[in-house]
Amino acid sequence: MRSLLAAAAVFALAQPLAVSAPGEVGRGEAGPAAQGTAGRGSRGEVVRVEHHDPTALPSRGPANALVTIELFFTPGQNSRIQAYRLLEKLQAEHPTRVRLLYRLVKGGGQSRIHYAALFAHGSGKFFEFMDAFNAGKLTLTDKDLADLAVKVGLDPDRMAAAIANPPAAYNQILDANERRRKQRIRNNPPTPNVLFNGSVPSTQLSAFGTNDLDREYRKALDRALELLDHGIEPAELASAFDQVVPAGPQEIVVSPGSTDEEIGEAPKEPVLASPPLDLRGLPSYGPAEAATTIVVMCAPNSANCNAPLRSAKIVQELYPESVRVVWAPFYDVSREDAADLSQLADAALCAEKLGVTVDRDADFSDAASPGWRWVEAVLGEVTSRHRRIPPTRIIDKLAEKLHVDRRGFATCRAQIAGASIAWIEATRHSGARVSPSTVVGGRLYGPIIDRGTLQLLVEAELEPGWLSPSWMHPDSK
Repeated sequence: MRSLLAAAAVFALAQPLAVSAPGEVGRGEAGPAAQGTAGRGSRGEVVRVEHHDPTALPSRGPANALVTIELFFTPGQNSRIQAYRLLEKLQAEHPTRVRLLYRLVKGGGQSRIHYAALFAHGSGKFFEFMDAFNAGKLTLTDKDLADLAVKVGLDPDRMAAAIANPPAAYNQILDANERRRKQRIRNNPPTPNVLFNGSVPSTQLSAFGTNDLDREYRKALDRALELLDHGIEPAELASAFDQVVPAGPQEIVVSPGSTDEEIGEAPKEPVLASPPLDLRGLPSYGPAEAATTIVVMCAPNSANCNAPLRSAKIVQELYPESVRVVWAPFYDVSREDAADLSQLADAALCAEKLGVTVDRDADFSDAASPGWRWVEAVLGEVTSRHRRIPPTRIIDKLAEKLHVDRRGFATCRAQIAGASIAWIEATRHSGARVSPSTVVGGRLYGPIIDRGTLQLLVEAELEPGWLSPSWMHPDSK
């Protein structure tokens, strides 16, 4: 077994793969999301206002607790189940050993209670608000919400304003919580969900009883004590558990989606692209320095390309710092409309090179490169028409919409004419035979449209051996 010193050194170098929402409740000056007061005082009266850091998570228990429990829920039915109360009771029984994190996620439909709960948290009244809400009616009118705010000492007008126009920090917290939920919990089950020291329990939270809770607590405590025996400090336990990638199936079965064409004889099993694909200058979504790249290859007018691109974007957004998606042209260059497709694909390469702008930045994510914005616009244009459109018409229309430098664009397209066909020929030489295709870890698959399958493949690539200190492999020699 590796020495404890080596294990500690490895852990010290490790960077968590999961991108989590902040997890500690602090006090200090109210940030932009802390919109509330502790009630309305009469004129001249001094009112003590308690604020919590609005970018932190509501929690009970110390940050260095041996067992960290993360509760993912939407206020409402999720917060009125027996398990919710059992978790709070467990934390109260072990106030120094257990830390309970409340990870709010967005509710469906017109639900807005999650915003009210975050407002209450920013004002230091989260637990009072949740207790009062859980004890009252499930569906609240505006007047009911105002009355509830007054009851727990919140300013109802400010809470109403925060619900109507939520500060950006609110959505950042909610999105980060949902991202962590999907990272750690397979198959995206409905809320509520729970993690014990980063691990999913064997029983659904909605079915939890006292015995289930005691079992999971004991398992989590044993894992924490094992880490302490291997030299991990209590304050580092939560980060250490984040290094453990959730266990996946022994074999990942990929069921490809619909394809447009096979270019030659397709292999029966996924093959490694050899030589590796040259991705320089291609449209992308995510940071260029990402550890893992997903490549989606298709014709620029392929309706079957939307699903694998969408799945790839969803997985990228789960690991926004570690994954990027690249679009690449791929189609049969001998097909009747190959010249049209070549013009569209070359235009995407020029958009990537020259850049594009849009009137409303909200139309595209900041993670999207100029060429990626062009590709999405082209796919949206051609798949909505359901008929063949001359490529020059599409290019002219999108060049105007995306404010491309017309003269520079025309020059670029003339200079690189045929570049996309050359890339396709090189890719065929690397082993690609199906369009659309998805590439993960350099391995060529059919179009992957199932987000869960793609997530498993990406996580297998993200799991680095050097992030596995000896406490993760107690039987290693």
